[in-house]
Amino acid sequence: MPGCPGLCHTRDASHVPNLVFTAGPNTGRRYKLGDGEYIIGRRSDCQIFVPDMRVSRQHARIKLDAGRWCVEDLGSNNGTFVNGHRVQTSDLKHDDEIQIAQNRIRVELPEGVTNPKGNFDSHVTIVEVQSPSVFKSREESDERAWRSGLVTASDIRGARYLERKLTALTAILEAVSNTDDPDGLLERVVAHLLEVFPQADTVGVLVEDERTKEMTVKCHRSRARVAFGGDLKVPGTIIDHVVHDRRGVLLADTSSIQPAVPGSSEAMGSRMGAPLQAQHAHYGVIYVESSHLAGATGFRQEDVDLLQSLAAQAGLAIHATRMQAELAKREQLERDLRVARQIQRSLLPAAPPNVVGLDFAIHYEPAYQIGGDFYDFIWHDQSHLALVVGDVAGKAISAALYMARLTSELRSRAGISRTPARLLRRVNEEMVKLGDDGMFSTLVYCIYDLETRTLVFTNAGHCVPLLRRGDRVFPLHAERAHIAPIGVMPELEVGEARVQLHSGDMLVLISDGIHEARDQRGHEYGVKRLSRRIRTARGGVEDVVKAILHDVDAHVANASQSDDMTIVAMSITEGRAKRRTSTIPGIPAPLPPGSQTPPLGSRAMSDDPEGAADDDD
Repeated sequence: MPGCPGLCHTRDASHVPNLVFTAGPNTGRRYKLGDGEYIIGRRSDCQIFVPDMRVSRQHARIKLDAGRWCVEDLGSNNGTFVNGHRVQTSDLKHDDEIQIAQNRIRVELPEGVTNPKGNFDSHVTIVEVQSPSVFKSREESDERAWRSGLVTASDIRGARYLERKLTALTAILEAVSNTDDPDGLLERVVAHLLEVFPQADTVGVLVEDERTKEMTVKCHRSRARVAFGGDLKVPGTIIDHVVHDRRGVLLADTSSIQPAVPGSSEAMGSRMGAPLQAQHAHYGVIYVESSHLAGATGFRQEDVDLLQSLAAQAGLAIHATRMQAELAKREQLERDLRVARQIQRSLLPAAPPNVVGLDFAIHYEPAYQIGGDFYDFIWHDQSHLALVVGDVAGKAISAALYMARLTSELRSRAGISRTPARLLRRVNEEMVKLGDDGMFSTLVYCIYDLETRTLVFTNAGHCVPLLRRGDRVFPLHAERAHIAPIGVMPELEVGEARVQLHSGDMLVLISDGIHEARDQRGHEYGVKRLSRRIRTARGGVEDVVKAILHDVDAHVANASQSDDMTIVAMSITEGRAKRRTSTIPGIPAPLPPGSQTPPLGSRAMSDDPEGAADDDD
């Protein structure tokens, strides 16, 4: 949350242990520790979530053990450090520093507090607040300019100057405190400046475009009229010097820029300008001009100093209102993201179905708070179970809403469409009617018959499913089963393919975030390496999924990833199946022990998805 004047969120953390992030993406966040243990990691369900690819999914654990707080590394790739030393486990003391990749965490353990009671709060943000002084001298020369305005009995001119300055500051500060509209603020400032400078005929404000960085007239006022935009002519020399030097300038009658000599009243001119700026941010220029009509005198350097002081206050006000507007946008976005995330989480199954003879494993990891990947398990009837993995083109709220409609269509039609082809044809018709510009989804839809062990599937532009049988891996690739993504074409030619599964077979469905994961040199993980890891992994379906994720992590190392990662795996563990002929040639049936694997009957099914599965990447 960005800091801005007048906004502060504080907590009394003097009597409870705290973890305070001092570096990394969570900088400024404070986590209050209660009873129990807290996992630090990049998985979104960790108690202390750190969105950093160099942080492992479950990187470290903070826990209270026998009255002492300690940190434990959970087998992370990049290690956990305490005060610069890599540790496996370490007790923590007050003011210790935990380092995890680029993240630095300060430990606050109040004296005498070992086992606090309290709720864990993972979303408290402490905002550093800077309150700029209303009167802040720019440098010693500015102080001399201020002192030059102090009145004495004989210094009438100085008295009038000081009176104008105090009156203007009071009026402008009142305007600053009573508006949250930058445009309205600028209009008030322009009006007050005509009162401050009686010799002025016109006052204007030029604002810098955030995208093009060009100066355009925002509003201007003359003694005859007020206007917004318009054709106010401002000398380029004034704009250039104000923007470059970030200080007020005076343009003399000779059309030359007078050197800024605060406190000097010798130089005179008909035009002057000052920067609208705050905290190193430049917003524009205030411009004042005089035509020397009706006996009016020109501007002096003390007028430039006054204009610069007033412009500084206006700049701070603009900065504050913009930061408040940005903060409001971010808070609204965070609220929208929380709602979208709740919607998305409610759409994804909390756990796989409990089916005798089948084992499942799931991994779902969005690249952002809201991902485009989704998966589902849908019962068509008591003996037909659908496995779905898909990817919506888009992120955040739009993807979540599109996903909600798509999964609703899939589930509602499962009971009346017994085949993937028929179901996806109807679903595609409905999604095309939505007409969401640019929105579509790839997905693979598989229906498994528990009685016959037959798998029927259709692939709508998604990653090819992989089947492990024995010590080989086959891509379930059949031309007739491949169709265009859902929601692209009104009339979709849909086909499907069939494969017979057996005891010991394992089906692996993925999203492209797995095989397209890139290392720091931009090299993809690849289907070859994925197939090899599935083939060589030992253990059950959970072990295979963990092995894939560990291998992907080893490949990407510290490289940031921009795509979601989803894996849904199913293994056949027991039961009898009625043999049926597969419509996809090339996958041999399991062989008795000691038999040799026969040659493949077709290249449509191969343990080498790209022609050389065992080659190095």
